[in-house]
Amino acid sequence: MKKWKIAAGAMMVASVLMMGCGKEEAQPVEIVEGVDKCDICHMEVANNQHATEIVLKDGKALKFDDIGCMYRWTNENGTEQVDVQFVRDYLSKEWVKSDQASYAYDESYKTPMGYGVYSFKEKTAAEVFVQEQQAGKVMSAQDLSSHSWESSMKKHKEEHGGGHNGDGQSGTHGANADANGSHTPSAETQGKHN
Repeated sequence: MKKWKIAAGAMMVASVLMMGCGKEEAQPVEIVEGVDKCDICHMEVANNQHATEIVLKDGKALKFDDIGCMYRWTNENGTEQVDVQFVRDYLSKEWVKSDQASYAYDESYKTPMGYGVYSFKEKTAAEVFVQEQQAGKVMSAQDLSSHSWESSMKKHKEEHGGGHNGDGQSGTHGANADANGSHTPSAETQGKHN
């Protein structure tokens, strides 16, 4: 009788472990520059630190050129279909689950669609970045849920009537803008994080 109880207990433990191992955790998919388009704004998605992804429960990956576009998608479509959301660490471009990342926001930060939010794997990196830029604030994933998600491009268009100059923003607060309108930390800032 004792052997039967031990065997039954072992079988229960094994079945629970097998149920937990049945589904692999969703992973981000490769971004193909020049091919992949943002699922919201339909602009090309660059394989850079601004790229974000949503992996749906059916395995389909949605790609976005700006974290603001990803949040627009979830605001419009809800999260029932979402398995996991990924952002990239601003410094290393490493994929990070969006709910585990920390964020830096300032209207002056240049992002592809002007939402001004950068993601960081570590909260301390976001804090150092904001301090060095002397602009912005650190936010959590929970803070982003109630963020207004206003694009500075939209504001610029409203203020100046019509189009924008490519990046829709002015002022860099100690950071440099590259030819694509991306806001990059100064060489001094990058050296501190490498």
